[in-house]
Amino acid sequence: MHSIILTVHNKDWLIEKVLEGIVLNTTEPYELIVVIDGCTDNSEKVIWETLSGTPVNRKIIYAPNVFETKANNLGLKIARGDKVIIVQDDMIIREKGWNVRMEKPFKAFSDVFAVTSRTAHNWIFNPNSKHLDMEDDLEDCWCDILEHIDHADRKHTLLRDIFAVRCSVNRGPLMIDHVDLKKLNYFDEVFEPQDMDDHDLCYRAFKELGKVVGAYWIDYVSDDAWGGTRMTGGPAPWLLKAQHKNTKIFYERHKDLINTRRMVENRTLE
Repeated sequence: MHSIILTVHNKDWLIEKVLEGIVLNTTEPYELIVVIDGCTDNSEKVIWETLSGTPVNRKIIYAPNVFETKANNLGLKIARGDKVIIVQDDMIIREKGWNVRMEKPFKAFSDVFAVTSRTAHNWIFNPNSKHLDMEDDLEDCWCDILEHIDHADRKHTLLRDIFAVRCSVNRGPLMIDHVDLKKLNYFDEVFEPQDMDDHDLCYRAFKELGKVVGAYWIDYVSDDAWGGTRMTGGPAPWLLKAQHKNTKIFYERHKDLINTRRMVENRTLE
């Protein structure tokens, strides 16, 4: 069984389409866990109305605006599926059987920890970084300590039947082996409110379990402007500040691998 984790914060204008994309296109047994995270709009009402009368096996839980890292963990820790799938509240699934398709790399290869349909890439250190030894966490720019390269996503010619293995993946839609996730004790909440927690998880999976991650194509739509941290046209200052903090943590924790490991492996699936 698959467990789909959907965390929602103030998306009453979009969440009906997000839920319909999941309900209409998910096949085989699954449960839907919705985490209503500090919503102050009509999201909760729309969620209940959209799911009412559907046969979906669902759980709806509440969080006091704890943001993505903690909200995802709340849903993941009550999940019962052997694979867990994180879907963000700004993503509309458009492919029937998308969840079965995302599991194909797990069934084909024994060393897979996580599969994204968003983007996979490698991290490298930026030797010209201005932020490496800076104590302040800036809120007016992205942190420049690291650069991501070797992108694998639909914008960078990711072919439909290629599982593109890289060192790290971004969440949403993101499928993770639940047994392995429990071994790693989920997302490390030192990265709250959000950002870089998914990359830390990928590096820990390789270090502790010898498992890899990669990108595999499914059809969905998500506009950058839909994201709650970019509704004003750019990243929120608090997100930039958190990204500075978390990039420093991530680099100090994993610089041994960042400075030595770069993985580009495209595995063909039929």
